[in-house]
Amino acid sequence: MQPFRPYFNKFPYIGEIDRLSNQDASNYNGLQVTLTQRPTHGVSFLAGYTYSHAFDTGSNNFNDIQLPPDSSHPTRGIYGQSLFDIRHRFTLSTTYAIPGIKRLGQLLQGWEINSVVTLQSASPWGVQDFTNDFSGTNQVNELDTFGQTWNFVGNDADFKAGRATPIPCWSGSSSSTIPGCPIGAPGSGANTIQPAAPAACMSAATALGAGAVNILNSVGCYFAGNSVLIPPALGTVGSARRNIFPDLGFRNWDLSVVKDTRIKERLTAQFRVEFFNILNHANFSDPNGPANAGFNDPSTGNTGNFGCACNTPDQAAPNPVLGTGGARSIQLGLKLIF
Repeated sequence: MQPFRPYFNKFPYIGEIDRLSNQDASNYNGLQVTLTQRPTHGVSFLAGYTYSHAFDTGSNNFNDIQLPPDSSHPTRGIYGQSLFDIRHRFTLSTTYAIPGIKRLGQLLQGWEINSVVTLQSASPWGVQDFTNDFSGTNQVNELDTFGQTWNFVGNDADFKAGRATPIPCWSGSSSSTIPGCPIGAPGSGANTIQPAAPAACMSAATALGAGAVNILNSVGCYFAGNSVLIPPALGTVGSARRNIFPDLGFRNWDLSVVKDTRIKERLTAQFRVEFFNILNHANFSDPNGPANAGFNDPSTGNTGNFGCACNTPDQAAPNPVLGTGGARSIQLGLKLIF
């Protein structure tokens, strides 16, 4: 693949050429609205809504230096939606101080209920092929590589991350075929006939030329709704932008019950029962995964769970103790206030 490097004709003895420059960029635009209800008859709440959009070339605070798919246009391939881009986010925190009754000691006094509801729309994920060197530059095998992109045609929402049902795929006939595809998987034997590529995949590849058709028949493709994801022709870089597909979003409800018991004038005992994810609702991380170790490599096929939201955010972080998205947790606490 060395002949595909841009300076091979003049400098065939040169392999990788490192160039350091400050080309990273990020943009964030948002609208924030809050509504506050001060305590009235023991009830108060704070509601917040954010509408925003975030773009960047790298979303992590550190260790996010990645070689772009096309070094001739370093930002064109990796400038896209941020990993933390959440278009809609709504939170509602409520407190209700239950009116007390001065009977049975303090058993019917000092009770309070707190609630926090969080609803947010999908986070983005994208395609990063860490296996196939379609461009022929060996970029995919270099340290801190972003990987190779594929060609995408259609509606981004058709490739929404899922769990139970994988993204439909069709496998080609070469050694680089997409593994685990239930439709058109290559057979064995001299009389085996490889089924034709899906019409939508072939149409998209034909529009890009003979090279795209050849690699389609060799590797395969993904198709969902009216959209297709096909590999780029040899010597080219895919057109799919970074982080264009949506995941499943996030929904969570936390609840706590508090009981204050006054012991002396300046000493109060507070007992708390806190429920995190009280409905035990399953929330799943997007396929990107931590440190690009998720399920967003199209070369892995259904065998590698491509496009699967298979981990909860706390496990994907990984931080199963303090992270968000785990199963219901109940916490008991006793605090002395003086």
